[in-house]
Amino acid sequence: MTTHRSLLYCLLAVAALPAGRAAALTPQEVVVVVNANARGSEKLGKYYCLARNIMPERMVVLRTTAGAIVSRKEYNDNIRDPLREFLTRNKLKGQIKCIVLMWGVPVRVLGTEPTSRQRELVSAYKTARTRLHGRLAVNAELLKSVGAKFPLPRTQTLRPVGALFAPRDAGKIASPPEFKKLKRTFAVELKNKQAEVEKLTDSKKRRIAMRQVAALRLDTYGPGRWLKKPPGESIVSGAEKDRIKREITADKAELARLMGQTETPTTINKQVKLLVRLNGVSGAYAYCQKKVDANDTAIEDASVDSELALLWEQGNHSLRGARPNPMYWRLAYAKTRPANTPAEIIMTARIDGPSVADALRIIKDSIETEKVGLKGKFYIDAGGKYPPYDVHLKNLAKIVKKHTKIPVVLDTKKSLFAPGSCPDAALYVGWYSLRKYIPAFTWARGAVAWHIASFEAHHLRTPTVNEWCVKMLQKGVAATAGAVNEPYLHAFPLPEDFFGLLLTGNFTLAECYWRSVPSLSWRLTFVADPLYNPFKLHPHLSIYSLPPGLTGRPPIRRTTRSASKPAKRNENTSKRSD
Repeated sequence: MTTHRSLLYCLLAVAALPAGRAAALTPQEVVVVVNANARGSEKLGKYYCLARNIMPERMVVLRTTAGAIVSRKEYNDNIRDPLREFLTRNKLKGQIKCIVLMWGVPVRVLGTEPTSRQRELVSAYKTARTRLHGRLAVNAELLKSVGAKFPLPRTQTLRPVGALFAPRDAGKIASPPEFKKLKRTFAVELKNKQAEVEKLTDSKKRRIAMRQVAALRLDTYGPGRWLKKPPGESIVSGAEKDRIKREITADKAELARLMGQTETPTTINKQVKLLVRLNGVSGAYAYCQKKVDANDTAIEDASVDSELALLWEQGNHSLRGARPNPMYWRLAYAKTRPANTPAEIIMTARIDGPSVADALRIIKDSIETEKVGLKGKFYIDAGGKYPPYDVHLKNLAKIVKKHTKIPVVLDTKKSLFAPGSCPDAALYVGWYSLRKYIPAFTWARGAVAWHIASFEAHHLRTPTVNEWCVKMLQKGVAATAGAVNEPYLHAFPLPEDFFGLLLTGNFTLAECYWRSVPSLSWRLTFVADPLYNPFKLHPHLSIYSLPPGLTGRPPIRRTTRSASKPAKRNENTSKRSD
C-alpha cells in the first residue's frame, strides 16, 4: 500500500509540471569548480556543496591563476581540459547540466597570444589610422574658414588640399573627437557650408570657396561620388577630370599589385596612401579599422563562465565574436539556425564578487530567501540611450502590473533613480549610467538586479571601483549579470524574457538566464547561485501569461494571416551598450 501511494504521489508531481518542459535544475545536475590557488575558494565550494546537498565528489579542485584574468593557454590547460577530463572520467557527461564557478576562479579569458608579425602589422595600421583621424580633423578645421577667408589658390588642381587655403588656417589638432562623431559632424557642416557658399554674390570669392569645398569633399570621401556630381560653375576643367580618372585607373592597378605582396609596414603605408586617393580619408580609415580588427588578438576575450558553456566542443575557436546560444528560446524554436551554432552546451554561473565574503553572502541569502520567498518592489528604469530598447522595459512593466501584485515603479525619464529613492528593492533592471553606480536602492535580502551598460563587471574582484555589479553585490544583491568588456546591447537578455521566467517560480536562476541570453562564448558573466529560485514557493506569474516557447511549451503554429505574431527581438547589433 505504501509503495502504491508513493507511486501515486510521484505521478501527481510529474503531472503538475508545465507541459513541454522538464523538471527544474537539481543539485545532482551541478558540478562545483574551485581554485586551490585562491585563498578561500575551496572552503566556499565545500560550504556550497553542503548547503545545497551537492555530493562532495562533485567539487572539482583546479589549480590556475588567482587573478581575475587568465590567458587562453592557461584557460585551456588548467580550467577547460581538467574539468572536461573530470566529467569524462566520472562518466558525468550528459548528467551535469550546470557548472558553478566559485570565487577565485578567473573571470575573463583572453584570446590567443599575438605573433610578433601580428603585433607589427597592428601597430602599422593603428599608426595609419591615427594619421587619418588627424587628417579628417584638419579638414574639419579648414572647412570653418571657407566663406570667411578667400586666399588665392597656390595650385590649379584640387590636390593637395592645403594649397587652396591660407597657410596657417589649420595646424595640428590636439585632441579631436572620436572618428565616427567627427565624420558625422563634418558631413553636416560640409552640407551647410555648400549651401552657404552657393549664396555668395561675389563670383570670384564664390569660385575660391567652391574649390575649397570640392577639395575637402574629394579628400574626405574620394573621387567616386565627386565625379558623379562634380562642383558647378566649371571650377574644375575637363582636363583635370580626365586626369583624376586616369589617376583612379593607375591607383587601382598599383593597389592590386601591393595587395598581392606580403604585408609589411612599408607596403601598408603605400596601400593607405592609395586608398586615400581612391576612397578618401573616410574609406582609408575604415580599411585600417577592419585590418586592426582582423589582426588584433587583444580584442578577443570572453567571460570564463560564458566560454565554459562550450566545454564539450573540441579545438580552439576564436574569441573574437559571440556564438549563438542554442538554449535561447527564440533560437531553440527557429526553423533554421546560424552555421556556427554549437550542438551541445552546458549552463554556467559563478558565485563571485569583490570579496569571498560577498560570495558567501550570495549563497546564504539565496537559500534563506527561498524559504520565505522574495518580497519587495520591482524598480524598472527606462529612458536609456536607445528608445527602441526602452520598449522592452515598458513591456516588462506592463506584464508585471497586469499579471502580478508586485509593486512596480517604472521611470521613463532620462535621469536615473535618484540616490535613496528606491527602498525595499527586490527586483531591478534599468539603464544607463556607465561605470557609475547610483546608490538609489535599499536592497531586500535575495534581490535580483542588473544594470544594462558596458564594463559593469570588468573589475568584478576590485572592491574600490564604482561599477554596478561590484557595488550591487557589496550592497546586498544576490544575483546580477554584467559585462567584462564591451558586449553590445543585443547581447543582454531581454528584460521581459528573464524576469518573466523568474516570476513563474518554475525555473532556477540558471535556467532563466540561459533561456533568455542570446549568445555564449561572449562577454557577459552571470553572478548568482544557479539553483536559486526566489519565487518557488510563491509564484507571481502563470507560464500561460508568457510566450509558449519561452517557458518550454512548444509554440502554437498559426497559418492564418491574421494570427498574432510573437514579439520580434530588437536586434541593434551595431549599438554599443555604453
